[in-house]
Parts: sequence; C-alpha cells; structure tokens
Amino acid sequence: DDAGLVVSKSTLSLGEADGTDTYTVQLATVPIGDVTVDATSSDTGVAIVRPASLSFTKDNWNSGQTVTITGVRDDIANEGGQRTVTIIHPASGGGFDNLAATVSVTVTDDDAALVVSETGISLAEAVGIDTYTMKLA
Repeated sequence: DDAGLVVSKSTLSLGEADGTDTYTVQLATVPIGDVTVDATSSDTGVAIVRPASLSFTKDNWNSGQTVTITGVRDDIANEGGQRTVTIIHPASGGGFDNLAATVSVTVTDDDAALVVSETGISLAEAVGIDTYTMKLA
C-alpha cells in the first residue's frame, strides 16, 4: 500500500464571526516510524487551525485526529463577501516525508458594505433635484 494522508473533508464553509468546523486526519497505511503532520493556514487573518501538529504512530495511524478551523473576524467588508484559504498538512517521518494533504476553507464575511447607486450628481443651481439610493450589501 502507498503511504498517504486521509482527510475526512476536502472543503469547509464557515462564518467569519467565530464560525468553526472540524474534520479528521489519519494515515492511509501503517508507518515505519513516528509521523508528524502539521496543520497550517495559508492566511491566519482569515482562518486559524488547531492543533498545529498531529502525531501518529504504529498504534494510532488509522485513528482520525480532529482538526478545528475557526474563522477570524476582521471588521472589513470583503469584496465578494467571501475569502478562501488553504489548510496545508505536510507530513514528515515514518516513510511519509514529502507527502501532504490540503483542505479548502471558504469564510463568509459578516460585515456589510455600503452600496451607493450614483457615483456623482450634477444639479442646476435654481431647481437642482436628484435622487440616489444607499443600501447595505
């Protein structure tokens, strides 16, 4: 059997305001020694990952270990209303060197943007009346 990592979910969606989700990571085969699998967010300003490291042995290689992802609140209305990060799981040791798994995380923004229907208004001085709308997006 080929060495590899198994993640229970390849994509997650969560809210920015402390939204959380979890998945598990385990090894695909019995290692020849101890294996460390790190867990790193491609942007910790969007989502953080806990724990930062998982340890596998010949005894627990096929027991899924839980990884928790939490959205980070930023008080900025992000264009498109969502940001995506990648959680990277590189492995080392036990015959698993240079192997990695990834999980894509979409974080939905909780901040509203102000949308104005007009970018400029020109009015005649004597009878100048015009209208525009403003709304939260």
